[in-house]
Amino acid sequence: MAVQAPAYLDAAMSSPALVRARSLAAWVGQGRTLTASGVLRPTEAVEACRELGIDLPGSRLRSAADVWELMRDWETAAAAGFIQIAGRRAQAMPELLGGGGALLGADVVLAAWLQAAAAVLGLDHEPCAVCVTVLHHLQAAAEPVDMEQLVTAITAEFAPETPGSADNRPCPACGRVHDDFFDLPDFFGDGEEGEDDPAGHATDLVVGMLDFGAVAADAGVVRLTELGVLLIGLVLGKQTVAPDANAAAVISAIAGLPPTVAVSLARPWLSARRAPDAARELITYAESAQGGERIAALAFAGELGTEAADAWRELAKRQGIGAYGRQWLAEHGDSFTADPADEAWLAVDALCLMIDTLGGTIPAYLIRAMVAEQIGDEAARAAELVSGSGHPRAADIAALLTGQQALISQPVPAGKSGGRERRTRSETSVYQLKVTLRGVSKPPVWRRILVPGNITLRELHEIVQRVMGWGNCHLHVFTTEWQEYGSPDPELGHANDQKIRLDQVLTGQGDRFRYTYDFGDDWEHDIVAEQTLTPEPGQAYPRCTAGKGACPPEDCGGAWGYADLKEILADSSHDQHQDMLDWLGLESGAEFDPAEFSVTEADTRSRWTARNI
Repeated sequence: MAVQAPAYLDAAMSSPALVRARSLAAWVGQGRTLTASGVLRPTEAVEACRELGIDLPGSRLRSAADVWELMRDWETAAAAGFIQIAGRRAQAMPELLGGGGALLGADVVLAAWLQAAAAVLGLDHEPCAVCVTVLHHLQAAAEPVDMEQLVTAITAEFAPETPGSADNRPCPACGRVHDDFFDLPDFFGDGEEGEDDPAGHATDLVVGMLDFGAVAADAGVVRLTELGVLLIGLVLGKQTVAPDANAAAVISAIAGLPPTVAVSLARPWLSARRAPDAARELITYAESAQGGERIAALAFAGELGTEAADAWRELAKRQGIGAYGRQWLAEHGDSFTADPADEAWLAVDALCLMIDTLGGTIPAYLIRAMVAEQIGDEAARAAELVSGSGHPRAADIAALLTGQQALISQPVPAGKSGGRERRTRSETSVYQLKVTLRGVSKPPVWRRILVPGNITLRELHEIVQRVMGWGNCHLHVFTTEWQEYGSPDPELGHANDQKIRLDQVLTGQGDRFRYTYDFGDDWEHDIVAEQTLTPEPGQAYPRCTAGKGACPPEDCGGAWGYADLKEILADSSHDQHQDMLDWLGLESGAEFDPAEFSVTEADTRSRWTARNI
């Protein structure tokens, strides 16, 4: 990237993030050996921290990964190309050795700065909706922005008071209905801590931009620098919807964004077609889309104003989904005659969207309360209206309203169930599970546990962590034949494992799925249902009843790295023997026993979640 702006060179190279990255690269010099997991060895990590002035978290460092400031600077240096990594060897960029960066041209420095800033700030691939919104606000501001006002504005964008509270319309930002009677957090839990914290996320992004010199701050007021303008232009340019994009690409690009930001990014696409034509494309896509994508497409079409009325009139002539068209016309003062079944159809559609989004089960009493609030009839009459709505999933909702069904589950995606339907349960069973760590032998590592069927996958994750002996300091995911479940994250694409129960994943003896812990080391576990048991009266669960093998140390490089570690510890003449002893805090290799396992200790660790069922 050739940019004729010499001032950019000094600004980029003098940003605190790149200054530290250059210092770290200079320390790496001609080369450093990395661990199997790709980080500095503990002894050298201590040296690097001293070089950078980073305080260590304790008297003894277990892994370089435990020092987030060091890992941040390492990521910056690697993303900028200042550190070049090949296998288990890292060395500094040759141009930095001796020249201190003087040999780098402006285009190289700017490319390095852009790569590092985008990577470290999480803007390089698919930035989250909060990040995009913060960048949009900073770009749109004609004057420097008060940080407190910026955070307040971002919070308001993602936490509207009650959009659609009067008519239960979906929010254009997320495709959901934000209504008091949809008060699901109390029933399903609030999700991950910080998951819904746009204020904190926005603050972290601006602080990171300050570290890279993309913004300057004075007395709580931030302003974009020339580097910031360049970075935002690059990021938002990639997010902007092309004029020839199809509707699916439009919805994918603006998913989760507040309306003002969505319209801004879609402006080239909108400008290339008349409002009715844009609305028609979105509506046509909505008819074949599912769940949140359908609602988001309709909501965005609704933001195009009265110029798009012809498209809504065409939709209103259709059965079923035409209810959205009739609703839109009624809200905009059109004389189009509403269908009496519309309220029921829209209610069923909203409920199905919630069921699909939550990915778990919703009890009948909550469904009845929602339908009663929206339709305003007795359960029997509401069931009759629902049945007559013509919605493809009306029968499920009607069965709930009449008490013929206790729970409703998210349907298994077509083509992924192998002909087997997910089962709901009104009673609680106990599963005997065998959890086996893949790729580890001599000895193998496995645990046998008894767990209630009605626990969530998040609870199972915590149980596995305890009985295996892991430290619960990395991400995880459950891989089933339907979907992947873990900590919800738009970049990872995992459904929320707090909102799916074990007995929705397992339907009987022999069923299995996979649990992966630490996406760097990739510790894969096979979880197999050995038996389904009747709970013993008064017995607390979970329990660990058997097992074998010690849990490998965290961050040792996965199954292959663990195999290397065992060899190194067993060979006192190995050149890394002492480093590994220091890392593990051992006096000798004899203190490490890969076969060590106590079922009593594992069972005791599991009991923190024990409950009588």
